[in-house]
Amino acid sequence: MIMGVLLLALASGCTDSTGGTATPGDTTETNEAPPNSSDAPSESGDADPTVEIPPRPADLPLDGVKPCTLFTQAQLTQLGITDPPSPKTAEGEFAGPACDLDIATVETFYGYEVVAITDEGIGPWLTGKRNVEARLAEVAGYPAATYWFRGAGGSKTVDCATSVDVADGQQLMVTADNDSDHKFTLDQLCQMAETAAGMAIQTLQTLR
Repeated sequence: MIMGVLLLALASGCTDSTGGTATPGDTTETNEAPPNSSDAPSESGDADPTVEIPPRPADLPLDGVKPCTLFTQAQLTQLGITDPPSPKTAEGEFAGPACDLDIATVETFYGYEVVAITDEGIGPWLTGKRNVEARLAEVAGYPAATYWFRGAGGSKTVDCATSVDVADGQQLMVTADNDSDHKFTLDQLCQMAETAAGMAIQTLQTLR
């Protein structure tokens, strides 16, 4: 499964629109391959989030964490994962230790990507300066940003990502990737990302 493309390239251009919470935009069909939610430009500079990020209950630093170890067998079963977790290193703008979790059946093929990012917190996702629509969320008691590429919807819904504020300047990013038939709605993908992120946080708490 080709996962993690959201981490390999940056989308062109920034936006000056503000607001931490937004709804899916235009769903006009297009033949162009849609970008991914985290293909957002990094030029958010020193912009502040447009919403107040609550304090985290405790620090859960990601230094030395291997994302594939953040899911128990019971959690993998609950997510419907069919293949063994596949460790890798994410490259590009959001680099770090990563893990692919795949669901492969005769009918469908989709999955999750988990990345431990230790050089940026969740604030930039909530500035309105990246090419995503985002909202403040709560995952396992921790503040998080859930976001998707601007204009996602219908056949343009390729994924939804949730980044959890685990420590100063760090985020645990979980992306739920749609299958080739785009059978999941944007709301479903965002819920899937938040659910998987919550499981990872619960396991991370037992390791700290």
